[in-house]
Amino acid sequence: MGLDTIIVAFFVMGTVLVVAGALTTGTSNLVESSYHGYVSAHQTMMDRLQTSIEIQQPISFNISTNHASFTVANTGETKLSNFELWDIILVKDDQVFYLDDSQYSITAGTDFLNPGILDPHESIEIELLTDLTSSENFTVMIVTDNGIVSSARRQV
Repeated sequence: MGLDTIIVAFFVMGTVLVVAGALTTGTSNLVESSYHGYVSAHQTMMDRLQTSIEIQQPISFNISTNHASFTVANTGETKLSNFELWDIILVKDDQVFYLDDSQYSITAGTDFLNPGILDPHESIEIELLTDLTSSENFTVMIVTDNGIVSSARRQV
């Protein structure tokens, strides 16, 4: 063996070690990324399983303002906030209306712990600012920011 063969062998071994190190690092990053994705998906699923809201009956109607109001209770174990991301849907006369922020108001009902956050076993009052009549039947549906749904029907 000549000196050039030994140099080439060291060069080849160095290249193999560099490629093996790069593969090991890439695999490690892939496994770590997959693990963090799994943990995030698991946490989201657990939040959904522990989240529950309920529109408490009956839906009241104020004849002087032609507005309906109702109470939404957090019956789950997850704190809820971001009310601006909630969807409030009104179904009347076989038509669906997605209400925007100007068509309803949310006020704290029982707010024991954290102001502005709907903690477990607390409630909020929602008033529909759309014109309704006292003889109308309608259904209201609430969808939270993580996809939990509750609905109630006002039957006259």
